Amino acid sequence: MTSEGSGASRAGGEGFHNEDAFVVEEGLGLYVVCDGAGGAPAGEIASRLAADALEKFIERAEEDLELRGDRIAWTVVHQAMGHAMAAVADAEKNDPKLRGLATTVTMLLAQGDRGVIGHRGDSRAYLIRRDRVHQLTVDHELTEPVSNGAGADDALDVFALLLRPGDTIVLCTDGAEEVVQEDAIVRVARNLSPRLLASRIVSAAHRRNPGLDATAVVVRVRDEKEPGWLELSFPTRGTTFGHTLERAA
Repeated sequence: MTSEGSGASRAGGEGFHNEDAFVVEEGLGLYVVCDGAGGAPAGEIASRLAADALEKFIERAEEDLELRGDRIAWTVVHQAMGHAMAAVADAEKNDPKLRGLATTVTMLLAQGDRGVIGHRGDSRAYLIRRDRVHQLTVDHELTEPVSNGAGADDALDVFALLLRPGDTIVLCTDGAEEVVQEDAIVRVARNLSPRLLASRIVSAAHRRNPGLDATAVVVRVRDEKEPGWLELSFPTRGTTFGHTLERAA
């Protein structure tokens, strides 16, 4: 099996600062959302620092992940989460202007039919399977900034997930979480590309509460023999507009 994904994000309020960040890296099977903690300074800096740190860590660990299987994947995600939180904590320590810098982190590392979720904060991961939505993560009521990497395991969840063809996993920040649970979204999830579903979630979230940043990353799991949504977007030979289902030769 393999995974493909897409993300969308929209700033709330006046739209000048979006404190959310996301990563979609299909080659690594890495999908991430981060939300700079509300009320903290420079939340957009914190979320981007954490997202970048996660991506770089997983890139360095890619060979071990391919060779050593499930247990190493759990360990890598746990270490990657700690690395991301440490990057935020270091930035806060080194710049007095960034006091209180913090972010949530919710990630999926997909490897074949196995996924590992890493989670800290109140962003969420959902599984849509057979037209039912399941919340995979539990919100953390943090009493300390998320950037506090030392001794933070009490507010850090890492767990494995068995993936099936047709599964849709949605990672989202709190500005989009209500929309993900709506029947209208759950019913159409399997029939929309990850890109279109992510866009629809974020657009609906913005209409519902335009004052909140909203971000969604949608991951679709499929058998490797099934054509992917990106392949389905190619036009047939001799056409100029490609919304047919046949890929050009």
